[in-house]
Amino acid sequence: MPPNFDQQQHWQTTVLAPLALLSLAFVLAYGAGFDQVLASWLYQLQGGQWQFKQHWLTERLLHQAVRQLNQLVVLILLLYWLSQVIAGKRSGTQYALGLLLLNLALSFTSITVLKKLIPMECPWDLQQFGGNLPFIGLFSERPASMVPNQCFPAGHASIGYSWLAIYYFLLVARPSIAKLGLWCSVGLGLLLGFTQQLRGAHFISHDIATAAICWLIVSLNVRWFYRQDPQHFHADCDAPSLSPTSYSHLPALSAVSKKPFPQESADV
Repeated sequence: MPPNFDQQQHWQTTVLAPLALLSLAFVLAYGAGFDQVLASWLYQLQGGQWQFKQHWLTERLLHQAVRQLNQLVVLILLLYWLSQVIAGKRSGTQYALGLLLLNLALSFTSITVLKKLIPMECPWDLQQFGGNLPFIGLFSERPASMVPNQCFPAGHASIGYSWLAIYYFLLVARPSIAKLGLWCSVGLGLLLGFTQQLRGAHFISHDIATAAICWLIVSLNVRWFYRQDPQHFHADCDAPSLSPTSYSHLPALSAVSKKPFPQESADV
């Protein structure tokens, strides 16, 4: 049987409950002032400056190198998926991989767009942390003369939190390690988020918002596709014979040959 992504219990425990906890965490971090407390502690711990802002570990390795590695991994998966599509190979895993790539793209793009639309300063921009700008709240009116910065939500942490989508991919391809994949993504998001906090690039509430946005996007997208084609979420070993027309709603798949699908898996 396919994972029942549309079941009410699954939706409440796997999607709504985490979003509720993240919302509470955001209120505590931003509204109750834990943002400022943590940033002040990290700032003073570094001697009243952001010593890790240009440090090789946080800037070159955990910032630049991780971003480049993520781009490489996504590119490799995309090329593999396209090669399978062109070859006319179909399976539950192949369908789930395409959805994983779509979720990654939507998450990365959404965070980037929101950063451009929501003006917010980084800790290193603020007067209390060595910068020259006053703190303007997320929901406060900004002076017209104040140039908007793009520090909310957290972009770098989205590299980790966008990969929360791997949970749904693994539920189809390798259910036994789906939760492991989920927690690895959470761990990566926490690591990259804390890296940016050490550099003075983000408050912790920025990371919390990114995690919530990515999880919401991924979950809604999977639920929508599940409703469109629930039979495609069978694991490969249980997958029924699929017709070529069942992929017609996916633009990248609609142009491929309509010859019968071979009955073989496409594990990655």
